[in-house]
Amino acid sequence: MQALRRQFTGEPFEVIAVNVGEDPVDVSNFLNRIDADLEYPILLDENMVAAKNWKVRALPTTYIIDPQGRARYIALGERDFGAPDVVSILRSLALPDA
Repeated sequence: MQALRRQFTGEPFEVIAVNVGEDPVDVSNFLNRIDADLEYPILLDENMVAAKNWKVRALPTTYIIDPQGRARYIALGERDFGAPDVVSILRSLALPDA
């Protein structure tokens, strides 16, 4: 996701990660352990409120939200966000509605 964030630098695109159900200390320890220099926020959903509201059924789940707040793309499971086909999908979703 970090590589994707960098690839879309300067474009109207944001990456936000949501950690579901884990303790903030555990999340922090994990990030320190992997020495991640992330350029996007990680929100903590300790009580799974957001997961319930968004009806998350599997982890990870990816939502691509347009500027109007509509879910335009939902993917269950792991994705290679640097893969050309995934980048192509994201770029097509960034186009304004005709």
